Amino acid sequence: MELQMLLAIQAIANPVLDYLFIAVTILGEPIAAIIVLTVVYWLWDKETGEYMSFTLLLSLNINGLVKNIFKLPRPIGEKGVRTLRPETATGNSFPSGHTQTAATLYCSYAWRVRRTWITAGALLLTVLTAVSRLYLGVHWPKDVLAGLLLGVAVSIGGYLLFTNINRDGCERVYLLTAAIFLPLAILLADADFAKSYGMLLGFAVAVPLEHRYVKFSTDYLTLGGKLKREALGLAVLIAAKLLLKMVLPATLLFDALEYAMIAFITFFVCPMLFVKLRI
Repeated sequence: MELQMLLAIQAIANPVLDYLFIAVTILGEPIAAIIVLTVVYWLWDKETGEYMSFTLLLSLNINGLVKNIFKLPRPIGEKGVRTLRPETATGNSFPSGHTQTAATLYCSYAWRVRRTWITAGALLLTVLTAVSRLYLGVHWPKDVLAGLLLGVAVSIGGYLLFTNINRDGCERVYLLTAAIFLPLAILLADADFAKSYGMLLGFAVAVPLEHRYVKFSTDYLTLGGKLKREALGLAVLIAAKLLLKMVLPATLLFDALEYAMIAFITFFVCPMLFVKLRI
């Protein structure tokens, strides 16, 4: 039945929809998440950015854990299924990481802002991302449904955490979550999970340090200041990513270390630079 549903969706395929859904699926990819989170955390509202970042990192680790529990194959290679952008289809199929990322990222923002049009937009972006994964032939319907439900559930959990626990309590939750997922990251020995865990660990270490020693603010920024801050921060992240990729060996341990350092730079080093340079 799932195969028939997939083929029915792909039956409407045409070049215009190909380009549309290739563009839409980026909404659930790391580049979209990085842009959204850095804009919110560095430029708009530090607390909201912190909440959204932790919620997304928690969701990514849960997604990696569930993928490794079920280990279900993708529809790639099934008779009649056309696959576009297979390079975005890493790891196991269930649940859809793109869909779960979109649901967590956009719904967590919607819970925080609490405006009808933003909630509607978050749901629309999530559904479009889910449909794109089916249209591109890289997921089964159950994958995107599970990703959507998990993403929404984690976004609700993140919202409840941040509205009921103070800052010190949240810091302890970050470190506790990193400690809980550490043995899983070691035992599962999965590349995608190692990267997700590395980012969670880097975040859990960086944010408490930023709270104590940096204390950057978004309150005083002009539009020009925001543009300078985002440009500098992204330039630092890109340079760090390229450098780390060149110097670190391609192993699971160093993959985790690379992504931990990227998260640490995002949440501690870049804010420190903003304060030092007064931008």
